[in-house]
Amino acid sequence: MKRMKKWLLAALVVGVSAGSIGRVGHAATTDPQGFINQLKSPVTSVANQYKLYPSVMMAQAALESAWGTSELTTQANNYFGIKGSYNGQSVAMKTAEYNSNGQLYYTTANFRKYPSAKASMTDNAQLLRNGTVYNPKIYSGTWRENAATYSAAANSLTGIYATSPTYGTSLISIIKQYSLDTLLDGSGDGSSVDSGSSSTTKPTVTYATAKYYGATGNQTARLSSKHTHYVLYNHVKNTRANITKISWNKLNDYTGQQVYLDMRAVKTDPKSKKKTTWYRVRFSSKKTAKKYWLYTGGLTFPTVKYTSGTAKVKINSGMKGSYYDHVYNSPYLAKAKGSLSKLTSKTYTADNQAIRNQDGYKTTWYRIKVGNKKYWIASTEAAASPQYDYVVYTAASGKKKLASKYSKYHVYNHIKNTHFDQKTLKWPSGSKKGTKVTVNLKGTKTAYKTTWYRIQFNGNKTRYWVDARALQ
Repeated sequence: MKRMKKWLLAALVVGVSAGSIGRVGHAATTDPQGFINQLKSPVTSVANQYKLYPSVMMAQAALESAWGTSELTTQANNYFGIKGSYNGQSVAMKTAEYNSNGQLYYTTANFRKYPSAKASMTDNAQLLRNGTVYNPKIYSGTWRENAATYSAAANSLTGIYATSPTYGTSLISIIKQYSLDTLLDGSGDGSSVDSGSSSTTKPTVTYATAKYYGATGNQTARLSSKHTHYVLYNHVKNTRANITKISWNKLNDYTGQQVYLDMRAVKTDPKSKKKTTWYRVRFSSKKTAKKYWLYTGGLTFPTVKYTSGTAKVKINSGMKGSYYDHVYNSPYLAKAKGSLSKLTSKTYTADNQAIRNQDGYKTTWYRIKVGNKKYWIASTEAAASPQYDYVVYTAASGKKKLASKYSKYHVYNHIKNTHFDQKTLKWPSGSKKGTKVTVNLKGTKTAYKTTWYRIQFNGNKTRYWVDARALQ
C-alpha cells in the first residue's frame, strides 16, 4: 500500500455545502460532537479489530478531514488523505506539495474514493498494521500491545505518519477536549486492553519523549570520524517499542560522506531528564530515500559564529528565496517561514549576525525582526544587505588633546554606523579637558563630511574611535 502523506491536506481541499452533506451520506458536519456520534460505530469496530486505539483513530479522522468537512471527505469518504485508488475508484483533487527547496506549490493528484466511512477506517487501519514495503513495522508504535496509552500511540505518529512536529500533540489535544479515551477506549488513561486480546498484564515501560523539529529543503551534514561508534535506528532510540537497529555494514558509508537531513529531535530521558539531539538522515538527495535516525555525535555540521549587534538591513526587491526560523544548514536545521517577496518593508532591524562556515565557504546571515517575530535571512543570496555609512580611511599619527566639550561625544569600538558589532564604550577614568591622546588612524564619512580619529590613551591598550570635534 503506497501512501504519500501531506498533513493538513484536508484543510487545503475544503469546500462543501450543507446541501451536499446529506446526499453523500458521510459524517460531514460543523458540529464535532455530531461527527463523533456518526463515526463512533465504524471507528470502534475497526480499531478494536486491528488492536488500535479508537480514540486515536477518531482524532486522526477529525484532524485529517477537518471534522468531515473537507472536499475529499464529502466527495470520496476519504478521511485520511490516502492517495491512489480503491477498487479502481478515485477522485482528482488539488493538493499542496513542497518542492526540493521547501517551496509550497499546488498540483492535482488522485485520491482513493471509498464506498463508506468504515472502508476508509479499515484501509487506514491496515496501513498502520501492515506498514510499508520497506518497513512493515513503521507504525508499530500505534499497536496497543506496544503503546501503553493512547498518548504514546498518538506521539508515535509524529514525524512518521505526518511530518508536522506537533502532529501527536494535536491528536492528544482533540482526544482530551472531547474525552475520546473514556468514550471509545473504555478508560480515562487509554490503557484498557481490547476484547479478544491477552488478559496478561504487561509491565509498564516508560519511554523517553522527543520533541521534533521539521526542516526545509535538502540541508546537509557529513558523517563524523566516529560515526560508526553510534547506531542507526528507524526511530529515535528508546522513544517507543520495537525500534530496529540498522547495521553500518549494510551501507557504503565513509567518514566525511555527505548526508541529507529533514528533521531534528531533542530527546528527554524519563529518569535523568538529560536531553540529547538526534537527526533523521538519508544517503540520497531524493526525498523518497530510506531514512534513519542518528545521534548528533555521528555527524559533523558547518560551524556558525553568532554576533549580537544592530544594523538596518535592506531587503532587495524582486528576490525569490525564503526567510527561516534558523540559519539554513546549521545544527538547528531551518524551516522556511515565508517568501522574501512577502517582506514589504524596505529595511528591517537586525539584532544578530551569523557567519556560517561550510566546507571552507563562508556566508553571512542576519536575524531581523518582522512584527513581533524574528527570522533569519541570507545576505549572500543578494536578498539582503546591511546599511552602513561609507568611510574613507587614511593613515594618521601624532598627538591631540581632549577638547573642553569632549564628554558630549561618545567613544566607540568602530566609527559609528559602520559595523554590525558596534559598541558604545566609556571614556577612561581620569579623562578631562587637555588630556593627551595618540592618534593612529583617520576616517572620513564622505556623505556627511565628518571626520573621526582612532585614539589611544597613555598606558591604555584599548583603541577608541571618536568624532574629531571631541579633540583639539
